[in-house]
Amino acid sequence: MSKALFPTILLSFLAVVMVFGTVAPAFADSDGKSYKRWVVPIGDAEGTIEISEDTNIDDVRDLAISEEQAREGYDVDKAKLKKAVNDSGQYFLVWKLVDYTDDNTKIKYILDAGTGEQLTEPIVKEKGSCGDKKSYSEKNA
Repeated sequence: MSKALFPTILLSFLAVVMVFGTVAPAFADSDGKSYKRWVVPIGDAEGTIEISEDTNIDDVRDLAISEEQAREGYDVDKAKLKKAVNDSGQYFLVWKLVDYTDDNTKIKYILDAGTGEQLTEPIVKEKGSCGDKKSYSEKNA
């Protein structure tokens, strides 16, 4: 083995260890509790179905209104139960309704999973050259 090969192999090994050492903790919690980006922010609003770390998600889903009830009055393409967090750090179960319009615009509605009440103003994302651009409905203007 040449003298230059050993340091190259050692440095490559250390680089791999460093990469996996920093990435692995992000995937360690496979149930998604630590992924803030998958949690819907709802500002200062509060829902009726609160979620804690001890909450069995299947039990609280049974408390939610049906998807048909959540979609009532909305013309949307997708509906999904999600976890939401308010400014106080409380977690709630919500319905996230998404409407994809013809002009590459996505409108999201966040509803209380217990009552169907809208918790936030509709969130409008328009596709642009730099990715999604968020804006809020004209009610906020």
